[in-house]
Amino acid sequence: MVWAKRGYRHGAWIITLRDKRVVIEASGVQSFPALDGLLVPIAADPKTWNDYSNHLPPDAEERLLAMLRDSGPPDPFPADQVDGLAELIERAHWRFSWTMARTFPHEYTTKTKGRCAPDDHARLIDCIERYGVRERFGDNWRNYFHFQDRKYWHMGDPYSSDPEEQPNVINRTWVDVRRHEENVRYGSWTDEEIELQKRIWEIQLEKTTDRAKRET
Repeated sequence: MVWAKRGYRHGAWIITLRDKRVVIEASGVQSFPALDGLLVPIAADPKTWNDYSNHLPPDAEERLLAMLRDSGPPDPFPADQVDGLAELIERAHWRFSWTMARTFPHEYTTKTKGRCAPDDHARLIDCIERYGVRERFGDNWRNYFHFQDRKYWHMGDPYSSDPEEQPNVINRTWVDVRRHEENVRYGSWTDEEIELQKRIWEIQLEKTTDRAKRET
């Protein structure tokens, strides 16, 4: 059970048991509705966590396990929309982030500066939110949408009413991070540097994500 602040509007508890994971987000009004309900109330009409005791009812464990059982993966991306989304992604202008080339290589696009049309940008954000899976990156948890050997994520809160908090940057990286060799070959790196860097990229991800270590 891990507390995650970044990547959630008000924070969330992330509970993992073997291959099951459930995310219980804070409501923003002193409550975790799904989690609070596993405690014995001390008020007739409980509304916040202060209205519950620290005692568990007899069926608390069973109810928590049921929550984990019901926390299945997101719906798969519709097969009849794959070609259209691939064309949309191809239309966007993706730029390699050279500032992160030595650590976490990725490409990005934005809805500003003509890099991604507003409708296309909104469609990608929707795919990340609807079909993405929650994955850890350091202390952050966010949605990652896996599509055609890459994964996509955004920076921002798409549900915020403040335009400044809504996503502008959309990032993508190869699931096989070694494929960013294609990007760095346009720089001045030698073949020896690239081979070493590919292993460094893998090690960095092994340290900051739940990515399994590659067998050597």
